[in-house]
Amino acid sequence: MRLKRVGATGVTTLVVLLATITGCLAQNLRILPISKQQTVAVGKSVVLTCQADAPDPALVTQPQWRDPKGQIIMEAAAGTRPEIYTEAMPAKQLQLLYISSITPAMAGNYSCEATYTNIPLSASVILDTFVAITWTNANENQYATKGKDFKVMCEVTAEPAPSVDWFKEENPIVTGDRYVIHANGLMIKNVQESDDGTYTCRAVVMQTGELAERNIKLEVYTAPEMEERETTVRIKEGESAAITCKARGKPPPTYTWIKASTRENLATTSRFNVNENTGLLTFDRVEAADYGKYICSAVNKAGQNETEIEVEVLVKPRIFELYNTTAPEKQEGRLECKATGRPAPRISFRKRSNSERFVNGPNDGGRITIETSSHQSGDQIESSAVIMISNLNRTDDGLYECIAENDAGEAWRNGHLAVQFRPTFERMPTVPIWSWNGQTVNLTCVAESIPNATIKWRFRDADLVETPHIKIFGSGPISYVTITPLDRGLYGIYKCVATNTLGEAEHVIQFREAFPPGPVVQARQETITATSVTFNIVGPAEDMGPPILAYVAQFKENANFDWNLAQNRTWSVNSPYTVENLRPMFTYDFRFAAVNQVGIGSWGSPITVIMPRRSPPEQPKWRENLSSESLIHGKYADRYELKWKIPAHNGEPIDMYEIRYCPVLKISGEWRVSSENECVTQELKSFEAITYEVRGLHPDTRYRIHLRAHNQLGFSLPAQLYVQTALGNPNGCPSYLRWANTKLDIIATVLVLFLV
Repeated sequence: MRLKRVGATGVTTLVVLLATITGCLAQNLRILPISKQQTVAVGKSVVLTCQADAPDPALVTQPQWRDPKGQIIMEAAAGTRPEIYTEAMPAKQLQLLYISSITPAMAGNYSCEATYTNIPLSASVILDTFVAITWTNANENQYATKGKDFKVMCEVTAEPAPSVDWFKEENPIVTGDRYVIHANGLMIKNVQESDDGTYTCRAVVMQTGELAERNIKLEVYTAPEMEERETTVRIKEGESAAITCKARGKPPPTYTWIKASTRENLATTSRFNVNENTGLLTFDRVEAADYGKYICSAVNKAGQNETEIEVEVLVKPRIFELYNTTAPEKQEGRLECKATGRPAPRISFRKRSNSERFVNGPNDGGRITIETSSHQSGDQIESSAVIMISNLNRTDDGLYECIAENDAGEAWRNGHLAVQFRPTFERMPTVPIWSWNGQTVNLTCVAESIPNATIKWRFRDADLVETPHIKIFGSGPISYVTITPLDRGLYGIYKCVATNTLGEAEHVIQFREAFPPGPVVQARQETITATSVTFNIVGPAEDMGPPILAYVAQFKENANFDWNLAQNRTWSVNSPYTVENLRPMFTYDFRFAAVNQVGIGSWGSPITVIMPRRSPPEQPKWRENLSSESLIHGKYADRYELKWKIPAHNGEPIDMYEIRYCPVLKISGEWRVSSENECVTQELKSFEAITYEVRGLHPDTRYRIHLRAHNQLGFSLPAQLYVQTALGNPNGCPSYLRWANTKLDIIATVLVLFLV
């Protein structure tokens, strides 16, 4: 190829043309982000930037954006933010396009325009929209009911349409016998508690590569199921009570209580309280009318269940009828007792004077019979019992206690059965009534009878009439007569005659004149010591006077002939007739007389007694009547208390007592001292002592104890006693340990011998 030669002017023109072409190629517009086509999720915000690239940016006009319809997109007015607007950044030759929330209608071709040295510049971008995965009905917490079909809802929208699959606890779920995957959820057939857990609903849009998961927690609700319990509850009238009702269910059920007979909701009824969360029904002050059927209803979101409970109100018996009755002797007597309560009161009787109750049916050989019955009375049960006593006698009279009892408690009430009987004087004394020297006396008559008797007095077969010396007081059942016997003709037999509707009785009273007693028949010496003498006295007959009350003695020394100077000693009847503080070796004269209400009788013949010489004291006597050979079991293991009477000193005062005790054994029926070395003698320096505690005895050991009194003339004969101490250990160690120690000593000895 041949090149044509070009001149200088041509060269200059070519250089300018090349420069112009090169400058045009160096300036353009760029849209960021750089992509000719962009896909944006509906609802998302979009920002596009139009940027001028030129050697001299100042020569580029401010870019402008046009929408898919070719309309210029304006900048936002101050204080506004429209859906689509632009924003200029002149310093950087930038123009920003803002779409706050893109919709499918906003999709299309967006272009940016500018000029550079009058050369037009432009760039464009295509915006496509799609719908992102959206959960429209897919609650994160859903609840199914056991035994029913349930669809776990998971509605999801997207453009393009998503595909959905399911997982439970990370394990995939496929359609089968129990699971069916629907477009809007997962159907679970016959829901069980094992279906409880977390399910995952996964949505995928393959065209956009979008993936989303929704974790749904499924709780399986179970309808209330009543726990087994007793169908009958017993509560007591007057007390507070509570009844529980329990049901298993998910969620935990709430409870209501209704009384079946009235259909009352007990939550709003006085005296009742219902805890709807625990099912506890509380009664405040139970009433008898609260018995009957109660319905406990348990409800939760899965369903409802109820149970019926029979409430028995235990009503403590109340005795409302028991009347006192009267019946004649030899006839039949009845007492009827009625009581109400629930359950039916059991009624029984007992006589208050006897702790044992009568049994239902025949008692006392059929003479006493108890019959019982019961029947419904309103909201309680009425029971009655009748005690029937045939052939009544006086011992049947008295208080009878009716006892009514049931499971709620007991009640008692007394009724009196009065047995009518003819008058009797069984408790009246039959002793004569005495008077002397014209003294006024009372003749008293008390007649026992039901009904009360009237009393009349008779004397010498005629009705007694009042005179100045006879006064009658009372006409029954108590009556008495005062008599002043100035005339001996008033002495004699008086009769008290008592009469009532059942008969008559009389009581005889001897009114006799009294005289002093006759002389003592016999007085003889019985026991004598150096300083005392005891007599045996036989008194006179009491036919002519009141009973002997005492005996009196006079005594003097034999050398004294004047009885007016004698000493006196008086004893009550049947006491020891002992004269003390006499002088040894002296001779005394004694005489005796009897005493009654009238006075002292005549003196008997004197008795002369010669007192013996001084001697050691008499033998002491134990205060209790104890045999010297019998064995006494003591209360204590280490001591025994002696008690005695001070013996006669026989002319010389007692200056001490000697106590000697020795361990003994009984061999061939005889007591023998086991070891004289173990005998202990103790002295008690006191003449007035009457007790002494022997100490230091061994447990479970038999002792012979001697007690002797002493004066300057010597010792008395010993008072003897055999004592066995109680089991135990005086050192505080129980007897079984002492036994164990003894056995251990024996075992130790055997071991030593064996080792040797």
